[in-house]
Amino acid sequence: MDNAYGDILDMQRPVHDGDVFSRRHPKMPRLNRAKVFAPFAALTGFGSAVRSKEVPYVPRHIPDADEVRALDRALNGLCLATRTGALARRNRVEARVEYFVACADPHHEACGRDGLYHAVTGVVHKVDPVRRVLLIADRIIPFRDIRRIAPAEQAD
Repeated sequence: MDNAYGDILDMQRPVHDGDVFSRRHPKMPRLNRAKVFAPFAALTGFGSAVRSKEVPYVPRHIPDADEVRALDRALNGLCLATRTGALARRNRVEARVEYFVACADPHHEACGRDGLYHAVTGVVHKVDPVRRVLLIADRIIPFRDIRRIAPAEQAD
């Protein structure tokens, strides 16, 4: 069997030290050389899509009559304390609100049906009974998504 590259198989690696080639093509740092050989991700986004399927979405909690009354009392108290901007700034009512966020991943079977519960603690800026939203910290939370409201110091 004839080897077409037999004449170069036993040759040493060329040394370029101070010649024209080494000035035009300086040695690449080891970290950058490693990037050249990094694996190619043929399925970009596949890993995050798989991880999104592992999120433990839960169904929305349907409050009973007692929970609805408790939420109404809490919202009414917050509404009175933050009726105007000046009143809200003076009172600086802090609360902890637990609220539902529906799954928005169109590729997940829970999309629009199930979701996750989040909690935010902060100053309540406004309770808008017309738009039926609560403005707390940097969030606007619809009344229908609120599960629980507690004073900030009683947050569990």
